[in-house]
Order: sequence, then structure tokens, then C-alpha cells
Amino acid sequence: MLTLNNVSNRLWDKPILKNINWTTKHGQSWAIIGPNGAGKSTLAKVILGQLPYFGLIRRDEKITNFCEIAYVSLEQQKALVAREEKKDRYEEYSGNEEHFMTGSELMDPEGKHTKALLNIAEHFGLTSLLDNPLRYYSNGETRKTLIGKALLSNPKLLILDEPFDGLDTKSVKWLKQAISGLINDGLAVLLISHRIEELVPEISHVLCLKSGKVFAQGKRTKVLTPHKMELLFGNKKIKKKDEQNLFLSTDVHGRNLQEKILIKDQDAIIRMINVNVRYGKKTVLKDFNWNVFTGENWKIVGPNGAGKSTLLSLITADNLQAYSNEIYLFGKQRGTGESIWDIKRQIGHVSSEFQVHYRESVSVLKVVLSGFFDTIGLYQAATESQKETAQNWMKFLEIDNLAEIDFTRLSYGQQRLVLIARAIVKSPALLILDEPCQGLDRANRNRVLSIIDQIGLKTETQIIYVTHVEADELNCLHHVLNFVATPSGIFRAVYS
Repeated sequence: MLTLNNVSNRLWDKPILKNINWTTKHGQSWAIIGPNGAGKSTLAKVILGQLPYFGLIRRDEKITNFCEIAYVSLEQQKALVAREEKKDRYEEYSGNEEHFMTGSELMDPEGKHTKALLNIAEHFGLTSLLDNPLRYYSNGETRKTLIGKALLSNPKLLILDEPFDGLDTKSVKWLKQAISGLINDGLAVLLISHRIEELVPEISHVLCLKSGKVFAQGKRTKVLTPHKMELLFGNKKIKKKDEQNLFLSTDVHGRNLQEKILIKDQDAIIRMINVNVRYGKKTVLKDFNWNVFTGENWKIVGPNGAGKSTLLSLITADNLQAYSNEIYLFGKQRGTGESIWDIKRQIGHVSSEFQVHYRESVSVLKVVLSGFFDTIGLYQAATESQKETAQNWMKFLEIDNLAEIDFTRLSYGQQRLVLIARAIVKSPALLILDEPCQGLDRANRNRVLSIIDQIGLKTETQIIYVTHVEADELNCLHHVLNFVATPSGIFRAVYS
């Protein structure tokens, strides 16, 4: 199917892939695994002809036409969201009405697969959204739509780059069954993943990449051994000494005294009373009530499209419908004189939607420093103390070696680590983490979860943590907000 001989690749002045030798045969389906920044997504793009390379690639005649290869990735989703946002900005400033792409138009642009489209939409819970513009879709709904498009194209080779990230439990189960069925029907699949548990049983072979080189390859049973996986991913547990040094050196309690007293004097830092949010004909939140009291850390769970991202946007001052509802943040009602910057100053935020906004050339250090000023990019000089704090967090997350590299040149997982540092760096009163571990390998995931736990347990920062992953158990989270589906299609909030 594919043969790569001494394939190497450089992006700008940085070598990514280094002398890759790899052959896949008919009847084999492969997983490509490795730590963040190993070159997995770059390898996929080289196979697809999207990036230049040195060496030799031979493709089976069935896939010499790249139209016969279907590809789904986090970066692809990022580009789609950016394109629709550009239309939105153009319409706002020009006054000319733009056509926003719908889910059905993305999945089946020529309308040739109506029956199959409806079948996939039903399994993914997208039926009621097909005619809605993609700009109203949640992160998970957009991901499912892209996967649906790939499945509908009847490809000869299917490349799935982290397909399960951002999907709820039900969708993950169905997608695993769908991938297994496709492999059993003879479709060649390349599954790129950070997590071994995501590899369906039908994946027969594994290619491991580390630092752009082949670390191991071959039959699944011989490659996925505990010893090899430990060598591949490493162990990034936080040492007690490092943890103590970090919290001492970064001034975790660095908010000024006036802000601390303000928060402590209020019985709730978030209060929502009978909140209603609609997008067109779709009701996302209906008569929603929620209180987050001082000292509480919350976990928010629920299916894709339940309203989790909408709820967060009401808190972060990014949703204009907050002004038509009774919402109190840090003791003040929205719309009573506070500015967006007054709110953002007390909040650190990580989300997939937020990651889309960093598209300009800027160094990693400047991205982290921008967290002090709540800006996309750095437009004012940081103090020496702020630089030291930023560098300490970067060292703790083991991304300090990336400080001067252009943020846009990083892998998706590396970008996520940088944005986590950006959110944490100012020791915010409230830290909102929307699927923070999306795109992270096992070692980085464990390290980030450990850091979040320490912040929630040992500092005054309060945490709101959104996840689909049941394994993300944090000791600092004592309250759960669960969105549960109802017969009416509107999700009901259950508190525990």
C-alpha cells in the first residue's frame, strides 16, 4: 500500500522527520503513536502530498490520486473554524450577507449520499443540526461532522489523526465500532493517536515515532509492550521538590489583596438565574440555574452539543446573550458597568475554540506572557517578574526549550501545553479548563492533570473543568454539573 525509503522533512529551519523507512501492506491497518512533537501529523501530511520531503515514497495505484485518501485532523478542524469566522467578520464590517456552510454541505457538498448522510448523522446525534451553520456547532459536533465527511467519501485509505479527541462517550463507542467495521470490510486505515486504549482490536500493526525517528514498528503484540511504551512516552510525574519550588517561585497567590477580599466577601463567584440561550431555532440553555460559591471547584460533563461551551462563553464574556440574562460574576451583575477586561482579568481560560485564534507568527514565550494581559498576542512589555513566572511555568510543563519558536510551527499537542501555561501564568481567581488535555500524549496528560490538582488543592484559584474523559479524576473537584438529555431535546442540568 505504502513504502517510504529514507523519508526526511524540514519545516523552515527545523528538521521534523528523519530517515523514515516504513512499509504497509494490503490487509494491514496501522496505528501511528508517539509523544507530542514526534512528527506523527507531519508524516500524515507528507503521505498526503501536503508537505515537501526528501527520500522516496511509493503509493499503491489505488491511492496515487490523493482524492482517494480521506483525512481528518485537529488542524483541519482549526482551519475550518477560522474560515467560517472570517466570513462572520466580513459580514459584520461590510454589511454584505455571507453564506455560512452548514453541516450537510460540508459532509455531502454535492448531495449524492443523502441516505448514508442521515445514517451517520443519526449515530453521531447530528440530525437536528444538519441545516444549521457550522459556526454554531460545538467543538465535538464539528469533529463529528468532519469524520462523517471522511466516511461518506468512500476512500481507499482513511487517515484519522486523533479522531476521538473532543467526542463524548457515546460517540467514541460508535466511532470505534465504525472503524472496526471499515477495517473488516477491507478499508486501509491509519489511526494516529496518543492513547493506546483508543486503538481498536482490528489495528494489526503499530509504528512508533519519537523525535522524528522510527522508535519501533511491527505487529501490535510485539510493539505495545509496557517496557517499550515506558521508553517511548517517558514518565512525567511531578517530583515533590519541583512542586514546592514552583509554587514558591511563581507567586501562586499573586493577585492583589483587594481582589482577594472582593472574592471572599461574595457568597458566590458565579450566579446564574433562569438563564435562556438560543441560536436561531435551537434552544441551548432553558431556565438554567447555577451557583459556584467561594472555594468550590466544579467538573462539567455532558454529551456534545449539551451547552457546555455556551455556558463557559457566558462566564468568559464572549457571549452577548449574557446581557439579556440575570448573571452575576464576582459579585457584579453582567451589564451593570463592568467591562469585558474587568471580567477576563480574573479568569484563565483554555479551550479548543480559543486555540483557533492564535494564527499569527508569535514566539511561544510571548504567547505565555500574553496571559498576563488577556490578549491574543503581546502588545505591551512584560516585567522581569512576569517573564520569570512565565519561564518557571514553561519549565514545569517541559516546554521551556520551545520559548523562541514560532507558536504556529508547533504540533497541536505542544500548542495546547503552551496555552495551558498561558492560562495559569497570572494565578487567576477562576481557571476554566475546557478539555485541557485534548491532543496531549499520556505523559503530558498525567503531568497536566497533576498540576491542575495541585492548583485546585493548594491555591486560591478556583477551577471549572470540562471533560468527556471519565478517566480524568481530580481530587480537587468536589462538585459535578452533568447535562442530561430529555425527550424534548433540551438538556437538563443535574448537580451533585
